[in-house]
Amino acid sequence: MFTDKIMAPLYHNICGILPNRDNEGRIIIYFRANHYNSSICEPDDVLRAAQALGHFVLTFPATQICGIALIADLKVDSLQVLQLLVRYVKWALPSLHAFPARFQKVDCVNTNVFVRTMMNLFCSLVPVKLLKRTTFHDSDAKALLKTYDASLLPEEFGGTMGSLKEVSQFYIEKIEEYIPKLQASNRYYKRKNTIPFPES
Repeated sequence: MFTDKIMAPLYHNICGILPNRDNEGRIIIYFRANHYNSSICEPDDVLRAAQALGHFVLTFPATQICGIALIADLKVDSLQVLQLLVRYVKWALPSLHAFPARFQKVDCVNTNVFVRTMMNLFCSLVPVKLLKRTTFHDSDAKALLKTYDASLLPEEFGGTMGSLKEVSQFYIEKIEEYIPKLQASNRYYKRKNTIPFPES
């Protein structure tokens, strides 16, 4: 079933939403490519899940006003993670200018020389405003505490909220209920050579 495929990356915390907004009212979403495993799901399922998250958070008026804060864990510890990241960048970059939400803050953690070099190659394709709002952190477990209150973050990001597996359950059921609506609306703009939401 299609819903099961798109929910797999969310259940395994490859991507998802944190339950509390930051002090600027921005909803916090996360993407952890290094937790991807081909035994869990296909790469396209991760991209569909990320796309579904983007559309889901826009259903909240507060998100439309305050925007989105993204935490991306860019640790690369296997070839399949690298392949997923390259596929994600290839999919995401062309749609950044058209995405109807504002990424007000992007924090990339666990970045190394290789990742930063790759980002420099793609920076010409990224909107200048987004680049100015992006911060690269090293592998310091407490790096995000410089910009986020510890109570807003799970233990995996150096916070005190609890484990990510626990706190991510806050939105899981709501997203699962939303997927059929997104799947139905996708019929109106489905194009070839994209990653669509199939009808089943």
